[in-house]
Amino acid sequence: MGLLIGVILGGTIVYSLISAKSKPEQQNPPSNSSRNLLLKLIQSLPDIVIWVDGDNKIIYASEVALSLNIAREDKIQIDALETIILMARKIDEPLIRKVKAKRPLGIAKLNLDTWVMRLERGEVLLWAQNNSIVGRVETVRRDFVANISHELKTPVGALSLLAEAIEEAGKDSESVQKFAKRIGPETKRLTNVIQDIIDLSQVQSDDPLATANPVEVSRIITDSVDAIQLLADLHSVEIVQVSEPDVKIVGDEYQLVMAIRNLLTNAITFSPVNSRITVGAKLKGRVVEITVSDQGMGISLENQSRIFERFYRVDPARSRSTGGTGLGLAIVKHVCENHGGEVSVWSVQGQGSTFTMKFPQMEEESIIENNREFSS
Repeated sequence: MGLLIGVILGGTIVYSLISAKSKPEQQNPPSNSSRNLLLKLIQSLPDIVIWVDGDNKIIYASEVALSLNIAREDKIQIDALETIILMARKIDEPLIRKVKAKRPLGIAKLNLDTWVMRLERGEVLLWAQNNSIVGRVETVRRDFVANISHELKTPVGALSLLAEAIEEAGKDSESVQKFAKRIGPETKRLTNVIQDIIDLSQVQSDDPLATANPVEVSRIITDSVDAIQLLADLHSVEIVQVSEPDVKIVGDEYQLVMAIRNLLTNAITFSPVNSRITVGAKLKGRVVEITVSDQGMGISLENQSRIFERFYRVDPARSRSTGGTGLGLAIVKHVCENHGGEVSVWSVQGQGSTFTMKFPQMEEESIIENNREFSS
């Protein structure tokens, strides 16, 4: 709210420089000094800023507006924001509204504090603060505690029992050795659970689009395959990459690699020896699709509707034996939603599975070029 007040105060300055309808000489287009001051004000805040002309065509959009896919193809992609702009055109004072809307792609929600003002020549300035992250904090804290209590008690309990067994075995070296060997897998499982819980908490709490960067998809696929190649070799599984060149999205590279790596790990775990996994990316319209396909056991329709839930396992016994935590696909789902995308699965039992992540393509040059012209 403090930032919103700052925005309103900044907007008041802009209003006095540009709008000020009571003075005839200020009916002309903004002077270069006023324009430069406005541009500096816009660029100094990590918020959603969109400037539209009289036809609602975007003439300037901030990086955050582009990365959230709110500004695209010279148009605002959220109907509620367009409605507010139409309302603002009819009044002389800034219009302040709260807006809750779904991101243009995926199911993630936006919770916006908006400030909209009519300028000259039918132009409108929209300024919005994304408060979606605020509501996540309590959810992440609650989920973190639930995750810890749900999953850590099993390996911790097993380690405690093994420690007691070793103590009771005393000088029986054969029994001590037997129990000691069982400590390794339980320790590995504990480590995997802790890391996955940390990863899940991070992707639940962070908004990667707040500080997003262009990401070359073929490169992060290669990085993900390199990170998982040893596991594939151990399972005698071949990984084949098939990606279109120069496909880019906007987001957090670390989270995106994590999601691809989790899908690859899942595919390797449930693939038979000497089988093939295909991973690649392609552009469909303005949506980037990253797919991971395997020749594994497949997933039943009943399980397909639940596999993205936390701790859900299609084959609990196999997951435990391989160190799986049941959090990998939940992490993938959150990463996709964080980037304004979504994840889906196609599978037939006995034929394998294909997981598809969909993300908005990195914005084309049209709006970016408008921004350059606006800044010049």
